[in-house]
Amino acid sequence: MFGVLVVRLPGDQIAYLCGYSGKLQGDERPSGFVPPIVDVHRKGGFYKEGEKELDYLTAKIEKKKSSPGYIIAMRVFEEERLGYDSFLSSALQQRLVNKSKRDVKRKEAEVNKFDSEKNSLTNLLNQESRRDNYLFKKEKKERYKKLAEAEGVFHHLKNELLSLKEIRAAKSKVLQNAVFNQSAFLNFNGDTKSLLYLFKSSFEGTPPAGAGECAAPRLLQQCFLLGLEPVTFTEFWWGKPPKKELRVHNAHYPACRGKCEPILNHMLTGVSVEKNPLELLQKPSEIEILYNDDVIMLVNKPTGLLSVPGKNLKQSVISVIKKQIEDPGELFPVHRLDRQTSGVLLLAKSKNICSILQKQFEKRLVKKTYVALLDGLVKKEKGAIILPLVTDYLDRPRQLVCYEKGKYAETSFELIGVNKNVSRIRFYPKTGRSHQLRVHAAFHDGLNTPILGDDLYGRHDKRMFLHAERLVFEHPISLKQIDVFSPTPF
Repeated sequence: MFGVLVVRLPGDQIAYLCGYSGKLQGDERPSGFVPPIVDVHRKGGFYKEGEKELDYLTAKIEKKKSSPGYIIAMRVFEEERLGYDSFLSSALQQRLVNKSKRDVKRKEAEVNKFDSEKNSLTNLLNQESRRDNYLFKKEKKERYKKLAEAEGVFHHLKNELLSLKEIRAAKSKVLQNAVFNQSAFLNFNGDTKSLLYLFKSSFEGTPPAGAGECAAPRLLQQCFLLGLEPVTFTEFWWGKPPKKELRVHNAHYPACRGKCEPILNHMLTGVSVEKNPLELLQKPSEIEILYNDDVIMLVNKPTGLLSVPGKNLKQSVISVIKKQIEDPGELFPVHRLDRQTSGVLLLAKSKNICSILQKQFEKRLVKKTYVALLDGLVKKEKGAIILPLVTDYLDRPRQLVCYEKGKYAETSFELIGVNKNVSRIRFYPKTGRSHQLRVHAAFHDGLNTPILGDDLYGRHDKRMFLHAERLVFEHPISLKQIDVFSPTPF
């Protein structure tokens, strides 16, 4: 990620500073860019020395993990464990079969045998039962002994490995805290605050790894150190996207919230900044009502308006309707549409009705149709996208594709038109994950073509061209099918 900060020099001249985060083709200190807040790559510095220790421990851990002794011990333990479980399962089944056969013989003896014969047969069957029990316990004991021995050898080696990992983790934390302790940030008024201070009121109470290393804090720090005035700033991605994140070559992005927000809130103190552009969009005085009865209401949500009041932005569909309609009562959004998405939004007039409708969404009984303009040419005529999604907790509300921790997300699509370099797509989401259509459109394993105007995963435009066109569901009282349509405004 690169950043450019336009600054005002003494005498009202304009200049600019360049910054970056990460590495530039392995170059840790490229010329022409502002320096980091703490130079962790300085030769002979505390970080480089600490890094050597961590590298040594990492190599030691990898060597132990790949050693023949560890691999053999792990394999033997796994084989013994599987063998023991298999033995218990098969032995139990065989004992049940043997018992069943003996029970049949006992019943036959009751009918067909004389007393002396019955007693003899009963004694014989009892002996068989005791022998089965003895042999089972004997083999179980022998197998358990082998398993315990294999487990002891493997766990001894595994504990040595875990001990090394704990030592490495502790040293890594000490090293990271040393960076945090040395990281101090200026603001326009000349006040300095440490990184640890700036994050003490955050949810975690400590800075996340990499905090302060992004382009924005570096650029502002150098600006204030040089006594300059910041004028405007942008960050943009250059090159191939990361594996999990959605970054488009030469697209501009806001500073990340998790790592940068507390820092920038401090650093921009004393700087005259423009009004929040999100607040400028909150202006609708009336919302089109598509359907309304005693228990539900469906409205045509305009772009730029939140479905419900947010933390900082209070105007929403709910607040506008309450001003628009006299005594509308309580309204509960059954689902959500992103602020920039327009279209059909379902509201319930009681918590009970809301709960009934939300169960239809959870069971995937609701049919949803969206129309979007994509910023590029889509080659496939139709298909399905399955990419699991998880929240990027360091940069909310951005979502990541993650096969380890992500929630299942599926979208069907069809190409319905092409105009110049813009593709018109109809989406049919099977699930309703946050930002699902936006990520499935933009991600390289999806359509690899972001929605036009999606400034989070693509490029900024006058709006995000995504519209919830149709919603089909079962009425919670009449049980009749409700089909509500809103024409696409673009």
